[in-house]
Amino acid sequence: MKAALLLVLLLLPPLQAAPLRLKLQQQQDSLSFHYQFDINGQRQQLSFNLSHATLAAHFPKFRALKPTLMQHYLWRDLQRHTAQYPGVTIQRLPGADSLAYRLTGKDNTQLQQLQQELATLLAEQTRSYLQREYYQQVQLANQQQVLIPDHQRLMQDSLPALLPVAIALHQAIAQLSSRQALGYISQWLQQIPYQDLSDRQRSSGASFSPPLRLLRENRGDCDSKAVLLAGLLRLLMPSVKLAIVYLPGHAVLAVQLPAEGSDTTVSINGVNYILVDATGPALQNPGQVASEYRIFSQSGAFTYQSL
Repeated sequence: MKAALLLVLLLLPPLQAAPLRLKLQQQQDSLSFHYQFDINGQRQQLSFNLSHATLAAHFPKFRALKPTLMQHYLWRDLQRHTAQYPGVTIQRLPGADSLAYRLTGKDNTQLQQLQQELATLLAEQTRSYLQREYYQQVQLANQQQVLIPDHQRLMQDSLPALLPVAIALHQAIAQLSSRQALGYISQWLQQIPYQDLSDRQRSSGASFSPPLRLLRENRGDCDSKAVLLAGLLRLLMPSVKLAIVYLPGHAVLAVQLPAEGSDTTVSINGVNYILVDATGPALQNPGQVASEYRIFSQSGAFTYQSL
């Protein structure tokens, strides 16, 4: 009997951590979130309510940026400004990737003045359009200019809406150290399903989900989870400095907590931050990032935005 029992035990597959479970319940004025997930092999529960009004008001118009639509509005502004100069015509040149144009007229001095005015107008209106749509232009470590969601503003403007989530988490982490609390929150987010997107640099925010949308849809990509983690840490650990770090094809959060052991760190303005990757599905402790990204952080091949 003992030999037979031993054989049965050997044939059983190894125990696996139970997957995250989310139960959503519609209430009269709110949506209830009930999570079950594992932290270090221990089953955890987390519950909070978000009002329907808060969910409806949470960046309802945020969507993937459409450069062609932006160029349409910018071209209209250039035409209106040029119309103030009699005898000058502006012609748009072919090309979908940029807004190029040609000015024609008889007065070269006037054309040079108008060219300077249009360049200034184009820069100002581009910044205004991107700000209105919650986007920004950043230069990556490889000198490439890309348009990405304005993660700092999205995080900051999400803080009031995230209060119920932070209050629920505070009850779970109240007795933990700052590093343990960070690990708890990040591993919860790592277990939320990952939304994949190829060619992030050309996506123009197509897969980014503001924090409450991420929770409601129960999925998110790397920068969506990084922004949600940053917002929760800002509410729960307001004195801890944060930055979002852009690696080739990836985004992680940098947290100014003391490094331990083999932690992966980056130096920002002479201060060391540990990296925290909330993406998942791999469960990684604070200071752990995948090897394919560690080399970029160690070599300084990254850019960042303070949060």
